[in-house]
Amino acid sequence: MTQAITGIMTNAGKGYITARALENKGLDVKELVLANVPNLNESAQRNPNEKMPSALQIVHRRDIDAKGYVDANTVAWAVILEQDVGDFDYNWIGLVTKDGTLLAIDYLPLQRKRQGVNNVHNRSFVLKFAAAAALARITIPAQSWMFDYSPQIDAINSKLVVVAISQIDRMHYQIKQELRLLDIEYTLQSMKD
Repeated sequence: MTQAITGIMTNAGKGYITARALENKGLDVKELVLANVPNLNESAQRNPNEKMPSALQIVHRRDIDAKGYVDANTVAWAVILEQDVGDFDYNWIGLVTKDGTLLAIDYLPLQRKRQGVNNVHNRSFVLKFAAAAALARITIPAQSWMFDYSPQIDAINSKLVVVAISQIDRMHYQIKQELRLLDIEYTLQSMKD
């Protein structure tokens, strides 16, 4: 069984974490950078020596909106691209520290972010390394801000089914009424003839 390729910590990121641990300083993750890198294959092996894409390829930068720990060795940072953010496409994301270190990267299938009602993208970057929560000085569980949309999606699906059934019932009723009218007209026409 092959494991899906996911984002990786860069070598610069590993050096940053090591230095911050030795200095007894927390991680100062600042932003998530989105870029549109031409001909990027989301299935390609991630390059641990990768540098930041060019300024022309960077389509959006966003300060971190939330951070939390999943467990003692796993932490997450997230941004929310609200409905007024856009229009751009992106296929590369990078997690960047306050001093500009590219901590981690990932490749994605091309994502289209357009302005508009209900067009919100939530992007999270999760890293796993020894004592991650303590080193990052993150004390809030990620579950406190990670939102489970399943109940809302289930409710919407249920409403759609109810609406569809009522429309089918209404159309069935209207067809029956039209057939009755046609039958009455046919009967009347037959009586005249």
